[in-house]
Formats: sequence, structure tokens, C-alpha cells
Amino acid sequence: MKTEWTAELIARQTNGIIISNGNSPITGFSNDSRSIKPGNVYFALSGENFNGHQFIKSAFENGAAGVVVSEDTDSVNSGFVIRVKDCLTALQNCALYYRQQHQGFFIGVTGSNGKTTTRSMLAHLLSEDHICASTTGNLNNHIGLPLTILSVPAEARFIVLEMGMNHAGEIRDLCRIACPDAALISNIGSAHIGILGSLENIARAKAEIFEAMKPDSIKVAPTDTKFNELFKMVAGKELKTFGESESADFRVKNIAPAIDRVSFDFFTRSENCNCRLTMSGRHNALNAAAALSIYQMLGFSVEKGARRLQSFSAVSARMERVNRDGINILLDCYNANPGSMKEALHYLNVCPGPSIAVLGDMRELGEMSVQLHREIGALAAELVPDILLTVGQDARHIAQAAIENRKKECIISSVDTCDEAVSILKEILKPGATVLFKASRGMHFEKIVRKIWPDLAEGLH
Repeated sequence: MKTEWTAELIARQTNGIIISNGNSPITGFSNDSRSIKPGNVYFALSGENFNGHQFIKSAFENGAAGVVVSEDTDSVNSGFVIRVKDCLTALQNCALYYRQQHQGFFIGVTGSNGKTTTRSMLAHLLSEDHICASTTGNLNNHIGLPLTILSVPAEARFIVLEMGMNHAGEIRDLCRIACPDAALISNIGSAHIGILGSLENIARAKAEIFEAMKPDSIKVAPTDTKFNELFKMVAGKELKTFGESESADFRVKNIAPAIDRVSFDFFTRSENCNCRLTMSGRHNALNAAAALSIYQMLGFSVEKGARRLQSFSAVSARMERVNRDGINILLDCYNANPGSMKEALHYLNVCPGPSIAVLGDMRELGEMSVQLHREIGALAAELVPDILLTVGQDARHIAQAAIENRKKECIISSVDTCDEAVSILKEILKPGATVLFKASRGMHFEKIVRKIWPDLAEGLH
């Protein structure tokens, strides 16, 4: 059933007061005045470094049907104005109302690594025969998730929502809005360990996705961790598991990575199949297994799912493989943590050489930062890329550990800035080489790529 939004309905759901009214039909919701489309409602969100109320005029100039504010604003005659106590809470309450009215099946996906790829794989599977909506970009937090829900078409049968977090309680808050019918934890790794303090705390925070679900809901978690009992305690006896362990309900065997593909065998209690992806990495085999687990529990054939996944392409800037000037470029510069960094180095190890690893700082590792960066350096020394170039102060520990553990010849350099990295790379990049770019989002490695290959700018974040 389609929801007919009006100023009165929004005010009712947000405990707001209509300061002025308007008659323009409502077509959607936004918190960015620059991307407002005619008929959108603009929520003037505010934070430590911004105040959305400064852009109300711009929102109306771009066609907003109305605005939701928490501060006094000049009277505007071109649309409605609703005053609320808190604009973010108002946005979330509108999303909760819409979720409660929607008849689709909502699936929540979280994990330390690969959740965007897993979410995209699952949406790709479900969209073959049904209208399927899903999170786009990085809209997986307390702002992005409600905006995603409000953008879901009324006719969508499945909705796949990515849920990110870096503090305990965040997944719980997202689930209060999303009310998932099915939930998946893709994996547990040390991302955000500097904030959460330990892997166990990370696992507990991820397990919040299961807390408020109905007893008969679909719940899936990885089995190749030491947190199985924790997941079972939160999720209950309905929990199903996937992984390489013999105890897994959905078992992965015979993972065979290659330069441009990975294949694996997938076993369920009732059927099995071989799956071949046109993207590489052991981690992507496990991401696909996680998506296939939910797919099978929804009643679909895993053999059909395996065929469908052959047409899945890598998400932009996440181990995306392109070729320019005879150079094999591995773009994995959207984000990084110790788990995904290790997987990227293993992938580089099977690629044609000479191999160049350009590695940057991993953020939010707290007191464990030095240790975890050094672990990456030790692995790099073991896998021996021909050239290791680190960028950033924290990444210097990668280079230092690689030097200390070096057993074979490898050129190792450290710089502090992306511009310095560009200067070095322009000198050493030659046709036939494979170069990996991997760092946390805050390092802005896309700047390196854009300066060397301007035509790769599109799609990079």
C-alpha cells in the first residue's frame, strides 16, 4: 500500500507543529539541499560542524515541497514548514512509520568486512525475479538508513539494508527503525577495535541485529569465529551458520582463488552447487556464501543463485580490477581494517608481477594500532610484493615490520602524503605491473588514483 505523505502526516509522526502549510505533492525526503528534487521534504539536520538550517532557502529554490526544522526560520511562502524538537529524530520516526506500513520483506546485513559487497550480492540475487530495493553508497548509519527506508518503492518485495556501526548500541538503534525480518552477520574483525576495545565487544555489538527479532525470523552468522555461543545466546535456536567449518549449516569447501575469479563448492542440508564469481579473493567466496545462505532460507534454489552470481560485478573501489596503460590496478581504497588489508595482500600475491602494494593508515584501532599495522607489515614481508609503499604516519609501522621481517628482496618506502606517493608511483609504474591501493577512507587514496589516471575519477568516493 502506497503511503500518501502530507504535511499533516509528517507533523503527526514527528510530534511537530506546522508553522506554514503548502500544497505541493511530496515525492521524497532529503537532508542535502544540493540534491533536492522537486517535491522532496528537506530535513535541516545539524551537527558539530554543520547546520542544515543555513540551507533552507536553497532547498526551496531547488523545489522542496517543505522543510522540517528545529530552529526558528524566516517565513517561507513556497512550501510548508514543520517545527520539531529534533530533526534527526523526526527523520527516523518518519522512516519507522513508513517501515511499519510497508508490506515488503526487510533484510539487515552487518559485519566488520565485506558487508557492502554481501549486501550487494544479496540484492543482485533477489532482483532477478522480484523488485528489490537496497542501500546505496554508504547510507548505512543513523541518517542514511532512514533515508534509504523512505526511498523504498511501495511495490518492492525485498529490501536489503546495510547496517554500519562503530559504537555499541548503534545496530540496536538501526534495528528499531528497520525492524528486519531477516538478519545476517557477514564476519567479525578488528575494525573499530580502538573504539570498542576488543573483538568480543565487536561481536556483541554486531549481535544486536538479532535482539528484537521474532522467534521464527531468519538469522544467519559466521561459524568460523570464536563467538558462536555468543551469537546463539542472542539469536536463539533459530540461528543458522555459514563457513568452512564442518558444523556449518551452509558449508563452503574448495575455495579456489585466481587473478580474475574465485570458485567454491557450497553445501546446504538439502542441496549443493559450485559457484564461480568474476571477482577474486577468498573473502568474496565467503561473502557470496553468506548471501546464498539467506537466499536459500527464503526458499530459492542455491543452484539458481550460483548462476545469478556469475553476473555480479565488484562494488566500486572495493577490490575493483581495471587496466590502464598496461598496468593492472586494484582499487580497494574505499576503506580498510586489518582483516580486509590481509585479504587484499593475499589477492595481490596471486596477481601477475611486478607487484606494488600501496598501503595507508588503518583508522580507529586505538591502542592496538601499532600492533595491527605491524601484523600487516609482517604479512607483506611473507608474501613479498616487489615494491611496498606506505602512506601516512601509522602506516610507517607496516613498512618497519616489513623491513624487520624481510626474507627476500623487496623495495620498501614510506611517505606521509598522497602527493608524495603520486610522485613515486609515476616513476615506478610500468606496463605489466599490478598495483594495489588500500587504506582507510580518511586517507583519501582516491586522490592518488585520480592524479595518475584522471579517467578513473568517475565512481571513486
